[in-house]
Amino acid sequence: MVLAIDIDNSKINFGFFDNKANLISVFGIATDINKTSDEYAVLVNSIFNYYKIERETVEGAAVSSVVPTITSVVCDAVNKVLPEINLVVVGKGIKTGFSIKVDNPSELGSDLVANAVAVMEIKHKENNCNRASVIVDLGTASTVFVLNSKNEFIGGSIMPGVDMSLNSLHGNTAQLPSVALVSPAKIIGKNSRDSIRSGVIFGTAIMIDGFVDRFSRDLGLDETDVFITGEYAEFIMPFCSCKYRHVSNLTLLGLYYVYINNIDS
Repeated sequence: MVLAIDIDNSKINFGFFDNKANLISVFGIATDINKTSDEYAVLVNSIFNYYKIERETVEGAAVSSVVPTITSVVCDAVNKVLPEINLVVVGKGIKTGFSIKVDNPSELGSDLVANAVAVMEIKHKENNCNRASVIVDLGTASTVFVLNSKNEFIGGSIMPGVDMSLNSLHGNTAQLPSVALVSPAKIIGKNSRDSIRSGVIFGTAIMIDGFVDRFSRDLGLDETDVFITGEYAEFIMPFCSCKYRHVSNLTLLGLYYVYINNIDS
């Protein structure tokens, strides 16, 4: 079994995979930069107890993190609970299966790398590696990145995420209310709350459609494969016009393959 750990700004997701890349269970805890490695170790240990997972069945782990201040803290916590495992952290020197063609690869979020690794593996299994892919991740931030037909990660766009947009409208205006994330009935809102929901949810969907279209045109292609993942994907997908494939735990799946591809390196 392989443990995949995705450290995001708001949540840390733990996914357990069997040796056939099947996700057995997934567990999320809030990201807290003030917790010590001992405190995180208690939480990791409780995950094993909750799912009744035998620690000796875990051969290794792979970690991606966009919160550098706690990467080593979480890794130390995992090593306390699983002292004998192999631990791979996404970063410089990791085998990905594709070329990274951005100005400064060290700035690239490791979650984006893991997403692209997962897409590469999916496309490889389907003998479809010669098509460009747009990878959309709707989490704390909304990201739209491109893996071209030459298996090159060439860049993309980063925007405020769904929840961030909702909170900023309420927090930075005098009259707009706090709004729960509920799908709007219509695109034309008849009150402030529905108008905000329309703006954020329909706006995100329209943004995705627009980026897919613009990226395709920029690449000189009629269409691209679109993969959507992330915490808020299910809220947005019904309002997208582009054809897409939803992979709910794309980042964790990518981390599983990062581990498999790098453990013998």
